[in-house]
Amino acid sequence: MAEIGLGERISVWMEVEILGRLTPKDGVGPIFKWIFKIPVLYYKLGLGWLLEKRFLLLTTIGRKTGKQRHTPLEYVYNPRDDSYRVSPGWGGKTDWYKNVLRNPNVTVQVGRRKFTAVAEPAPPEEAAEFMMTVSKRHPSMDKVWGRWSDQPMDGTRESYLYAARFFPSVRLRVINK
Repeated sequence: MAEIGLGERISVWMEVEILGRLTPKDGVGPIFKWIFKIPVLYYKLGLGWLLEKRFLLLTTIGRKTGKQRHTPLEYVYNPRDDSYRVSPGWGGKTDWYKNVLRNPNVTVQVGRRKFTAVAEPAPPEEAAEFMMTVSKRHPSMDKVWGRWSDQPMDGTRESYLYAARFFPSVRLRVINK
């Protein structure tokens, strides 16, 4: 496992504080919605490469409007099959997740790399694996998983499987490089 840099440590600490304590559980709210969209600005300014180790930019088609919608998401990259794993919060009640369920054809940008992909919802077992991978690198994320699933994380596969219901996972399979 690669060493965790200071920037990543600060970013995860902020995420745990925000999602673990401050963000409302019934919805993101207008203030946090604005804060969570800040990485979109980086990408629009051509500075996405500054975020490429942590955030990708997902472009979906709005299920109601038909317009392009841009969402920055944390991810885990799988080099074996050149895919990216992302997960919505709020029990899957996020707009981007609802959009990919309606239309799984998406555009993704990771740093300077831009490609089309298919968003494939993963079974709960894969979502649990994703969460375990994230927690292995950042154990403090267990605080977030536990808060949102209303069950403390005890490190067992069963606790991650339970929490996965609140954090469904999506595999972004590259189809056009």
